[in-house]
Amino acid sequence: MVIHHIKRFFENQKKRLAERRKEKDQAESFRETEEMRRAEELKREADRLAQLKQYQTAIEEYNKALEFYPYKGNEQDLFKNAAEFLFKCNYNMAACFSYLDNFDEAIGHFDRALQIQSADDENKVRALMGKGSTFYRKKLFVEGRYKAGAYRISMDTDWEVSDKKIEQYKEEDRKKNFIELSHECFSQAAELDKSHVDAWYSKGHMEVLMGKIKEAVQSFDNVINTNKNYENKENISLYDEIKREKGIQIKASEIMERDSSDPSFRTKTGHLVRTRAEMEIANFLFDNSLLFQYNAVATWADKDDFRASFYIPKLDLYIDHHPYDYMKEYQKVMKLKIKQYEKHKKKHIYISSEDEKNIEEAIKLKMKPYAIL
Repeated sequence: MVIHHIKRFFENQKKRLAERRKEKDQAESFRETEEMRRAEELKREADRLAQLKQYQTAIEEYNKALEFYPYKGNEQDLFKNAAEFLFKCNYNMAACFSYLDNFDEAIGHFDRALQIQSADDENKVRALMGKGSTFYRKKLFVEGRYKAGAYRISMDTDWEVSDKKIEQYKEEDRKKNFIELSHECFSQAAELDKSHVDAWYSKGHMEVLMGKIKEAVQSFDNVINTNKNYENKENISLYDEIKREKGIQIKASEIMERDSSDPSFRTKTGHLVRTRAEMEIANFLFDNSLLFQYNAVATWADKDDFRASFYIPKLDLYIDHHPYDYMKEYQKVMKLKIKQYEKHKKKHIYISSEDEKNIEEAIKLKMKPYAIL
């Protein structure tokens, strides 16, 4: 009898403990459900503010959403929806900081997004592309070539870059090299998604800036093989040259825009020129002890900004490079330029697309009336 009562007592105790545990789990589940619902509402409001370009206020709302969200730390690995939520909050905050030109905070939040192990590859690629782009923009800022652009909402933030901060960026760039950091991000993105043309193009762009031309050619090959009509957004001459070699037509308007872009090929003299052919011309002149001026303004011309690819003072000779002479639209520009030299009786030769097959022999032949090489 006693044993029966004892057994019953423990069974009742076990039942009551199970009921209390169930009630606690239900309460916890309800709490988490309510917190998740509130966090989702805050995120939606933050998304709306970001769309309205109210970036600073959006950042505050994203932070509130993260505070309310119940799943943090290692638990995120167990819940796909939790990983997605945490990734999007951090990624969107990084984008907001990026639009506000607050590069360090942007990179920090891209890193937080990338630390979410259960995030899918597509999201990781997005974060890597954003992080790489921010490092590149930071480099442009250090060089004084970065413009804030139309997306910055100055009235919504008191964040500014002090002279001390700029010097700090310059020192950081010297130690870490922002271009290399950017390249690393784009390379990882391309590795995760081998069909991602933006990743391959950006990777190739950084390789051009790093002087890794062979690697850049391979990256741009991947772009063109995936999408032959992919836009040359950064006006990279090497990219246009590869397209031409593959027989892909390039619009003359794109070429004219590219010709006004920053040069990226370094010659033996230290000059930066726009194309591989110009680099070969410059190196040939240097090897033959012919000092030259690159992209020199001709003050005698009818137009104020009339420029020659090369001017050799010793010979009073102008050399132009016309790599797209096979295009009708470009031929008009080329002919007008040649007429200027003829009108003002200036000594002039030019290197055509056909000449590029053996550029040194072409230069020697065309310079015969003016110099023995």
